[in-house]
Amino acid sequence: MPEPEAAVFTDRVGAEYMAVPAGDGVAAFRIGRTEVTNAQYAQCVAAGACTVPETFDGCNYSNAAYAEHPVACVTREQAREYAAWAGGRLPTDTEWTRACQGDDGRMYPWGEAAPDERLANFAFRQDLGDGTTAVGSYPAGASPYGALDMAGNVWEWVGDGNFVVRGGAFSPNADSVMCGARFENDGVGANLSVGFRVVSPGP
Repeated sequence: MPEPEAAVFTDRVGAEYMAVPAGDGVAAFRIGRTEVTNAQYAQCVAAGACTVPETFDGCNYSNAAYAEHPVACVTREQAREYAAWAGGRLPTDTEWTRACQGDDGRMYPWGEAAPDERLANFAFRQDLGDGTTAVGSYPAGASPYGALDMAGNVWEWVGDGNFVVRGGAFSPNADSVMCGARFENDGVGANLSVGFRVVSPGP
């Protein structure tokens, strides 16, 4: 697997974005190297631009030990508010797929090999009580453009469609972490296995 490209942009909280070139009818854009973390989201809350995530059992936003884990238990509207504050937006469904698959239409972000414990955080681990892991914990599972955790950890909101989430989470099966997998959430509220990442316009 080629080494991920260097980050091309950082936002107001220091989050890194990776360049995704134009292709498959999609204009060039930049995508967050990782999912937005609890610590990053907390800065938006402190600035008065975001509301606090849900706090039901399994939501770890207020637990300092989870500061570098992906923020979850947020609605799509909360994700949009954060993205706008950070200077970006949520990816479209098509952009998310391109960032995951690249030009070769690969099955998983890292290629065609079946997922294992080196590549992603999902149900094969048989320790679902562990939930999320810190973002960037699986560098071997990087996408063609260097985006991490596009398979597993938490599902990710996209900005279009009927409350669509992508990428699987810590609990689904291997089919759910394929680049082409998508799930239509009910959109009613937050979920402890759903987070997001941000995109911004390309160069």
